[in-house]
Amino acid sequence: MRIFRVIFPIVFLLLSACNSSKEESVLYKLSLYDLEGRSVSLKEYKGKVLLLDVWASWCEPCKEAVPVLEKLSKDLQGKNGILLGINTEPELSKEEHLKAAKEFGMTYPFYVDKDFAFVNEYKVEGQPALIVFSPSGTLLKVQYGIRERDYPKLRASFSNWFSAP
Repeated sequence: MRIFRVIFPIVFLLLSACNSSKEESVLYKLSLYDLEGRSVSLKEYKGKVLLLDVWASWCEPCKEAVPVLEKLSKDLQGKNGILLGINTEPELSKEEHLKAAKEFGMTYPFYVDKDFAFVNEYKVEGQPALIVFSPSGTLLKVQYGIRERDYPKLRASFSNWFSAP
């Protein structure tokens, strides 16, 4: 009986630790908003490699990043991954968001982080920010600033991203 009192707490702690690692990623508990103001859960993208481009209309480096991100978005077609934009300007109207996306040459879908839940959760410190998640929602990469010279390395990372748990 005495050995049971010693072993049971140890086994309980080990099992608890194993179960907590299977907890759902915080990513899938967050929501963004479409341009109509409807909530969109990031859980909808569970099981996919998710590349997120955090941007704003006033951000000139964000505009310069879009051609590289457009190429990555096209490279993701037919694969289990997607690129989404996250705009950080909830004060803009739908028309202003669309105008900025068009001026940037952005054709990939984007949402608005109207309550800054994503930005605060992942402590996004600048824009543009490319944030990559595995199919299980594990954070794989954060890169501030995206330039044409970054494209080959980002594209070469696909195999690692798609095989990540």
